Amino acid sequence: MSLLERYIFRRALTFSLGSLGSLVLIVWIVQALQRVDIVRSSASAAGNMFWIATMLIPNLLAGVVPFAVVIGAVQALNSLNADSERAVIAASGARNSVVIRPIVALGLSGAALILVISHLIGPMAQGAFFNGLRAVNADAITLFLTPGRFEEIQDKFVVGVGDVRGSTISNLFISDQRDPTTDLAYFAKEAQIAERDDDSYLLLRDGQVHRRTVADGAISVIQFQTYAFDLATLRPEGDGDWIRNSERSTLDLLRADATDKSVQNNPSAFAKELTQRFSDWLYPLAFALWALVVAGRPRTNRQGAGPAMALGLSGALGLKALSFVVLALIDHDTSYQILAYLLPLASIASSAVFLWADVDVAGSRLLTGLGDGLRWIGQLFRRDPAHSGAR
Repeated sequence: MSLLERYIFRRALTFSLGSLGSLVLIVWIVQALQRVDIVRSSASAAGNMFWIATMLIPNLLAGVVPFAVVIGAVQALNSLNADSERAVIAASGARNSVVIRPIVALGLSGAALILVISHLIGPMAQGAFFNGLRAVNADAITLFLTPGRFEEIQDKFVVGVGDVRGSTISNLFISDQRDPTTDLAYFAKEAQIAERDDDSYLLLRDGQVHRRTVADGAISVIQFQTYAFDLATLRPEGDGDWIRNSERSTLDLLRADATDKSVQNNPSAFAKELTQRFSDWLYPLAFALWALVVAGRPRTNRQGAGPAMALGLSGALGLKALSFVVLALIDHDTSYQILAYLLPLASIASSAVFLWADVDVAGSRLLTGLGDGLRWIGQLFRRDPAHSGAR
C-alpha cells in the first residue's frame, strides 16, 4: 500500500478497534450478568465467574467484528470528507482505488480474524466455558447445598437434598420452572456427580418426573431408573447432545461419523454449525464494501456526511438479520445451506457493481427526499408554539 493508503487504513482500523471494544464490552456485560445467578450460592464459584465469562469473548468478537468494520470504515470515510481530504484526493487525480484498497484490506483483516476464531479459538473457548459451568454447578450441588433446605441454583431452578456424601446425593428433589409452558419436578432416591469425557454430569437413579402443562394443568408422571443432567446448564440428557456442536472442532464436524447417534438424531445441527463457520468470514468484507458504497464518494463540507452511517448500519443489520433467518431454516431443511453463502456473496457483488458504476447511493433522490422530509418534520416541532399560534 502507498503512504496515503496506509494512512486511510490506520484511520479506519483505529475507528474499528474503538467500536469493537465498545460493542464487545456492552454485549459481554449483558451476557455475564445473565449468568450471575449460577454462582450466588458459592463463594469459590463466584471467584471463577470472571474466567467463565471471559470464555464468551471469542464468540462475541466473531459476532460484532463485521459491525465494527462497517462503523469504523464509515467513520473514517466521513472524517476524510469532513477534513476535505477526500475532495483533495479526488481533485489530485488519484484513482478511487486509493480509498477502496485500504477499506477492503480492513474487511479482509476482519474476515481473517473471524476465520481464526470460528475454526480454532472459538470451539476451545466454548469447551472451556461449559466445563467451567459444569464445575461451578457440581460444587454448588455437592459442597454448598444444605441437607433439608432448598436452594435456587438458577433462576426458577430449585434443588433440595436429603444428604450429601462426597459426590453421592440421597433423596434429591429438583423443581424446574424455566420453561414458561411446562413445570417439571424430579424426585430421585439417589444421584451422583459422574465424569464422562472430562465433563461432569448429574446422574439420577430410581425416581420420577412429574410434568405439568401450565396451559391446562394436565399432569403426567414418568418413572425412571436412570436420568441424566448436563451440569453445564443442568439440562436433561434427552434435550440435546453431551457435547455441543459449538465445542467440536471443525475437523470433528467434517469427519462426523454417520453412525454417531447425535448425527443421526440431528444431522441439520452439524450442517448449520459448519455453514455458519464457513460463511461468517464473508460478512466483514461485504460490510466494508457496503461502507464504501454509502460513504466513499467525495463530498464538500456544504453537503455534509449525509445519511451514510444510518444507511451503512441499516444495510448491515438487514443483511445479518437475513443470515439469522437462513441459519434457522437450515434446522428444518439443509438445502438452505447454499443460501447462507449466496447472501454475503450477493452483497459483495452488488457493492462491487455500485462502486464500478460510481453510483451515489447515499445521494439518491429517494434518500434525499426522505432526509428533507424528516428535516421538515423536525422544523415543525422546533417552531415556537406562541409564534405559530399568533400567525
